[in-house]
Amino acid sequence: MVLSSPPVTLSGTVTNARVKSYLFKNTVQVSNSDIFRRSPYYEDENGNPPTRSYDVPSKGNGKDPDRSLEESQRRAKIAVQDIALCNRFTHMFTWTLSPDLIDRYDRKLVYKKVRAFLSNATQRKGFRYVCIPELHHDGAIHFHGLCSLGDVEVTQSIRKNGTKRRDCAGRLVYNMDAWSWGFSTCVELDEHYEKAVNYVCKYITKSDSKVFGKWYLSSRALKKKPDILPLEPIPYNEYRDDLEKSGAKYAETTVFRDVKVISTDY
Repeated sequence: MVLSSPPVTLSGTVTNARVKSYLFKNTVQVSNSDIFRRSPYYEDENGNPPTRSYDVPSKGNGKDPDRSLEESQRRAKIAVQDIALCNRFTHMFTWTLSPDLIDRYDRKLVYKKVRAFLSNATQRKGFRYVCIPELHHDGAIHFHGLCSLGDVEVTQSIRKNGTKRRDCAGRLVYNMDAWSWGFSTCVELDEHYEKAVNYVCKYITKSDSKVFGKWYLSSRALKKKPDILPLEPIPYNEYRDDLEKSGAKYAETTVFRDVKVISTDY
């Protein structure tokens, strides 16, 4: 049951299996429920929308606020991961806000200034990004993200003793000169790209609210979604057992109540 060249779904409006195609890998996903639409066909031959094997409450109507928050964060993490894997960013960055330059607790003000900075950097300097706003324990705002610099300049970060600053992985640390609202760090991404992606995504789950009414910010000139290839239904338990027997690496995630998804990279 372990797949090498999965078949394409030829009939039906929903399935329990699909392939997400990224720049450098394909991810096969198999669920224990029929949750994947056979994109781009959202209607059957009679014009009816596809049915799923479970019901999801409409936005704002979930009975369990904690579960709704967890689901919202999970979807945001997937969205950021999809963006990062559909595009190849070159650097990881952190931005802080100086209390001498801006009220870093004022969300409306910070959002206005940051959006202006990002608009200028993307339109004039070819900066591309996805970033996550986060709150310090005292409520101050700062940012973590991935980017391609374009023409945005960086300079070597130097310690007080005159030595070059490096991060815990030994990578040289730079400062992003264009960021004028506080301190910045920037490191070049290496072969551990997905590790860096997952590191940035974890900041979504460290907050219990959307700082600007959204979990993340991203530039427009990016591919936001992977190509999706629906598959013929695959027996969930059999697929998982075969993966375990073969020693293949996979991740099993609960996405809603008792609905689970196995993800395997090829």
